[in-house]
Amino acid sequence: MPSRNVYSFDIEGIDAMILTLEQIEQEVYQRIDSVLTRLAEKVIEDAKRLAPLDSGDLEAALVVGEVKKRIANIYIDFGTSPEVDDYAVVQHEGFRKTKSGQVVHMSPGEKTRTKGAHKGYMPGAKYLENAIKINERLIIQELSNALRF
Repeated sequence: MPSRNVYSFDIEGIDAMILTLEQIEQEVYQRIDSVLTRLAEKVIEDAKRLAPLDSGDLEAALVVGEVKKRIANIYIDFGTSPEVDDYAVVQHEGFRKTKSGQVVHMSPGEKTRTKGAHKGYMPGAKYLENAIKINERLIIQELSNALRF
């Protein structure tokens, strides 16, 4: 009959390795948090330069949220504050629908036209989308760098 010996072994230093990995994880999260916040602020800065101008409420309502972590995702919200969302969407898309269903296209007003071009884009419709396009290469490069050791 075979012997029922129980084998066991110890790995010395496993606690130190776990601690080191936890520290690396924390450092990566801090780097990503910092980079995402800085990039979102840059996009919002450009979006303000590209936003249509009437009273200035839309520019003032462009904000950056906090970095959030979900199970396998880290992200940051940025855009307009909720109180101007409806107006911001109409301005971003450059049209609105009336109650009767008619589509009314918007065109930049005099104040918006006086802002002039910013980094190759004119202020008006797609102001947030264009601000992201302006920063696309920077976003990819900065996030890549944040993940390097």
